[in-house]
Amino acid sequence: MKALLGFLAFIFFLLILLLMLAGGFIVRTIRKLRNAAMQAAEQQADQYQKETRRQRRQYSQRVHTAHDSYSTRSTESPTVETIIDNRSHEHTSRKIFDDTDGEYVDFEEVKN
Repeated sequence: MKALLGFLAFIFFLLILLLMLAGGFIVRTIRKLRNAAMQAAEQQADQYQKETRRQRRQYSQRVHTAHDSYSTRSTESPTVETIIDNRSHEHTSRKIFDDTDGEYVDFEEVKN
């Protein structure tokens, strides 16, 4: 009887040891995955910041170079509000949609 209880105790402690080893492996794997996800998120945020800075520089250069070609036009609306447009003629007459935005349709209102 003592031999059977000793054997059961040995099996019990062996199972506990195996569960602890497996648990440690799982915890290490989860930490690695979490760290990899955090690094990927940081890289994506850095890439977004770089792209945003590039776009800002590109926009500011475009504004500075095109600023000389602007002309001011005023228009009064029926509600006696003054609308001032400082955009260049090229800028006001261009399409507002890219070719990649899908189908572009010229719209004309038909009056009955």
